[in-house]
Amino acid sequence: MNTLNGKAPGRKFWRTGSHSLNKEDYLDTAASVVLKIMLIVALFCPISTTMEGSRHPQYYQEFLLVNAVAVVFLLFYGIATIWQKRWNRENLVFCIKFLFVMCCYVFFYYLMMDSIQWKWQGVNCVISFGFFLLLMCGRNQEWFDRHHIIEFANRSIVISNLIGILVYLQGYASVYWYDFKFQLMLPQAFYGEKRFEWIYYHKSQYAFMLLLSLAFVLVHRKKFINRVTLALSIAVLLAGLYISHVNTAIVGGGLILVSFCVDWFIRNFKKIKLWIKVVVIPLFGAGVLGAGVMAFQKIAAERSVLTLGSRTYIWQSAIDLILKRPEGLGLRFTFKKLPLNGLGGMVNTNNGHNIFLNEILRLSIPVGVCFIIFFVLIIVYSLEKKFSFFTLGIWGALLMSMMMDYAVMNSGWTLMVFFFYTVFFLDVGAQKKEAAVSGAGGEPQDDREISEATSAEAAKAPDSPDIII
Repeated sequence: MNTLNGKAPGRKFWRTGSHSLNKEDYLDTAASVVLKIMLIVALFCPISTTMEGSRHPQYYQEFLLVNAVAVVFLLFYGIATIWQKRWNRENLVFCIKFLFVMCCYVFFYYLMMDSIQWKWQGVNCVISFGFFLLLMCGRNQEWFDRHHIIEFANRSIVISNLIGILVYLQGYASVYWYDFKFQLMLPQAFYGEKRFEWIYYHKSQYAFMLLLSLAFVLVHRKKFINRVTLALSIAVLLAGLYISHVNTAIVGGGLILVSFCVDWFIRNFKKIKLWIKVVVIPLFGAGVLGAGVMAFQKIAAERSVLTLGSRTYIWQSAIDLILKRPEGLGLRFTFKKLPLNGLGGMVNTNNGHNIFLNEILRLSIPVGVCFIIFFVLIIVYSLEKKFSFFTLGIWGALLMSMMMDYAVMNSGWTLMVFFFYTVFFLDVGAQKKEAAVSGAGGEPQDDREISEATSAEAAKAPDSPDIII
């Protein structure tokens, strides 16, 4: 409460009843508006330009509208953070490590340009992960709360997927926004299944964003009006996972929900009535086991489980090609076919079905390794900051998707890292300190409950002559 009622270093104040706004107000408001525009672009109309003349334009997206908006956000938000000295010192070591890896990424990308021959992948990567780095540098819980960023994102996620389901019911497979053109795409018969991709190139990319959205909704569940709207929102996301027809992601969605429930049971075990412990929890375990068996049988009927749907052959072929071409394929990516020798015949594919292998295939070993280190740093630090079964479940689901398919391309990186930050890092350090203080006089409170309680107390507090901006 001290930060709400007293002066904080580097902050500016205004009088209650005064209608004048200072520069910090304008910068903060502008940054919040631009961030909301970025979310609208990412979730409704991810417009991009593609390489002229490419036979696979989806793999070679150049200008991304979402990243252009992200750059504008970085300018406003960066200036506001510097001006107000709103630094998150707890993340200092992580940010230094992350910045160092970004510098290595840029250095190796430039060094390997003769073989890569395509600058846009590097440009978009720096923008997306730079966006994440700047968010990590600031203390943002109060800023997110004041401008209702989480609530806006929750609504946008649900509305976007509701529209997507309506598009699916009309018989379309996806919506493309390439080269500033709106295209409704019909299903392609040769896939042998009715899949849905929404505003993404591939069904796995749509499913990956659904997993991130599900984790986001559950983490910020207390931002919903009531439990009914929360349950309906989760139902919309689960329906999206079902129509995407991505078995890996459906299993991942179940893993996220189960890990969330396990955490809830552990956190509230002492409060749970005896009959729930004796009856409900065993039934829940049996239900999870039964659902797992049914999912396994369904997947086994469609794909080879032992080869993970032929992924083991694809990965082996990708690794063999990487060893032959460590400098990367550059513009030859997707044209250089990967033969699946283990299946016999002339079966091949055009990518490694693994985002990490694909980055190495496209951009060389050193650039791809830097890309992998980005994720290693984020995963390790997130577990250090907020270790729980829920966190483990989220990462398990995401890694399954990322390692089984080309689940996210450069067009989805900025939205992905926004979810990473808001799910795992949104000032969780400050919340832990408050939880420790609350726990000294009683049982520890849930992180989100603490945050909401603080906001509620601030709203109920009597008018003060000085209010922080």
